[in-house]
Amino acid sequence: MNKTIKKIPYVTVMIAALNEEKNITKVIKECLKLKQYKLEILVVIDSKTTDNTKAVAEKAGAKVIHTGKWQGKGYALRQGQKYVKGDYVVQLDADYQFMPYDIPKLIKPLENGYDVALGSRHERNSKVEEGSVTAFRDFGNYLLSAAESIAAIQRVSDVLAGFKAFKTKVLKDINFTEVHYGYEAEEVILAAKKGYKIINIPIDYKKRVEGGSNVMPIKHGLMFLNTIVRTALK
Repeated sequence: MNKTIKKIPYVTVMIAALNEEKNITKVIKECLKLKQYKLEILVVIDSKTTDNTKAVAEKAGAKVIHTGKWQGKGYALRQGQKYVKGDYVVQLDADYQFMPYDIPKLIKPLENGYDVALGSRHERNSKVEEGSVTAFRDFGNYLLSAAESIAAIQRVSDVLAGFKAFKTKVLKDINFTEVHYGYEAEEVILAAKKGYKIINIPIDYKKRVEGGSNVMPIKHGLMFLNTIVRTALK
């Protein structure tokens, strides 16, 4: 009797990094512990990076892509998408606040019929370290997630989370266009409009240990809201 040989999932982890030399090694090494996948790690950086992120990431085992002139995180990930080889794509922040050990939680639903898996700090069984998110940012996230849910006509519990997974063919079909942080909102709404199956997945979230955030709550919050409205009206 012939036994069916299960194909090893090919996963691309795509990380946009801006001056994250102190965190990127931990992110990459934690990803590489996931031996159940054929794994490639793409770190996308740009000319605004002034530290040793490139050298540190390459030493840790990632392929580094240089986008040239800085245009934003969305632009960086869109450029990195051209180099993706895996069956599944994970978008993961470089600051080591989202935990790479949660990647299997996002890949499993994709193997079982879903098209997009959204990491969420606001689902039951999520574990958010005390002090990792300010009350102001949490409230803003709640409002933006509510707006996103209306625009997508389905529940999105954590639109600001920089931890998502897609079937590669789905991500390429979505073809998001935003160059800034608003891409996070755009790609989910576009996926919903195209009828793709989306699921929110509980994840862990830790305090940033090294470096500082590049996110400006009010400025980028307004960018998100603008993107949600424009994408919904397309």
